[in-house]
Amino acid sequence: MKESGVFKFGILSKSRVETFSDGIFAIIVTLLILELKVPHIEHAESGGELLSALGTFVPKIISWVISFLTICIVWVNHHRIFEMLKGINIVLFWLNVLVLLFVCFVPFPTAMVGDYPLNPIAVASYGLVMGCAGAALIAVRWYGFTHRELLRETVQAGAYKKEMVMAFVFGPVFYISAAALAFLNTYISFSLYFLIAVYFMFSFIVHKTE
Repeated sequence: MKESGVFKFGILSKSRVETFSDGIFAIIVTLLILELKVPHIEHAESGGELLSALGTFVPKIISWVISFLTICIVWVNHHRIFEMLKGINIVLFWLNVLVLLFVCFVPFPTAMVGDYPLNPIAVASYGLVMGCAGAALIAVRWYGFTHRELLRETVQAGAYKKEMVMAFVFGPVFYISAAALAFLNTYISFSLYFLIAVYFMFSFIVHKTE
């Protein structure tokens, strides 16, 4: 059915769910910066002491950059998925809530990695959370694929399925693999987390120019 130009399935409107989701994403990327606090030094006039303190601050900055880019990537993927939907039902709503749940949790492992960059548990937990967020997005995609009444008529099943498979491989699979590698070398995991973000940014550019 349709109300005021907005398709509705069950009791939920797509536009309100999108607005709610966008608000959550905006809050989370803002909260990430709160973990970057000015380091405390004993002698306020000492440039060397401040530089030394900032040197220990580098892991926090790196983890913040990776998380900021990754959440923006999740938001773009979320936006692209909802662009292909003409409506939403209660099941899809709760799958979307699952995505937001993991996104809201991202600041915690981000802070933990910043504080303990050489601890494999901390670094692995980051990949695990990101992998879960990616898996939740795949669940949203899959539900749309298996309930074609929710998808726009212009959506091509083949292209949709291919994009879903690629998102699964370069999302949950890579993140979980990178998390496991933290027990071998945390720097490898850091590098893979960053490369995953670069891959998705590049894929968005290619998709936009096609």
